[in-house]
Amino acid sequence: MFENRKDALNKLMEILDKNIVSKCIILSISKRGVFYAREIGLKNGLLEGDFLLIEKVKSPINKETSLAAVSETKDYIVIDELIKSFEINDDYLFSEIQRVYDNKIMNNIYQLRAGESIISLEGKDVLLVDEGANTGLRLLCAIKSCISKGVNTVNVAVPVISKESAGIIEKLVDNIFFVKTIEDYVSVEYYFKEYK
Repeated sequence: MFENRKDALNKLMEILDKNIVSKCIILSISKRGVFYAREIGLKNGLLEGDFLLIEKVKSPINKETSLAAVSETKDYIVIDELIKSFEINDDYLFSEIQRVYDNKIMNNIYQLRAGESIISLEGKDVLLVDEGANTGLRLLCAIKSCISKGVNTVNVAVPVISKESAGIIEKLVDNIFFVKTIEDYVSVEYYFKEYK
């Protein structure tokens, strides 16, 4: 599908509505999304941007499975079906969300911003950027965080997204921009010939 990240960026740039993007604060929601956020900002006149820190909370039964995601704004999203199927109790889940926040997110806040919180989002138009979205967990958490911070509009840009996630997210945001939706999404690197 994509030759490399630059190819994915170029295809994403072709479909972005410049009238919408030019008014937005650009927020990368993952390390892989930073490249896209930076380039979109630069190509649209040095737009203001930041990194919205989000970490996934893994299952104690299967470390590859995410049960929840928590953001630096202390907003979280949980996947109820997985919590029920793994028989995870609320005490464990919420203590794990707090542990991930304390250990990972707070550490990243100090490393990336010397302890400063994210830029003010109240009343702003926001563009959330990532490289891809399978379950949409990270995006859903970012959307919830933006809403809790009182943003004016929430917009999303990703090169590749699962069809199911696109359908859910499209109902929650003002605009969503993606190059391709995938019916049976494997993993983001699968859709790049060269993935570094």
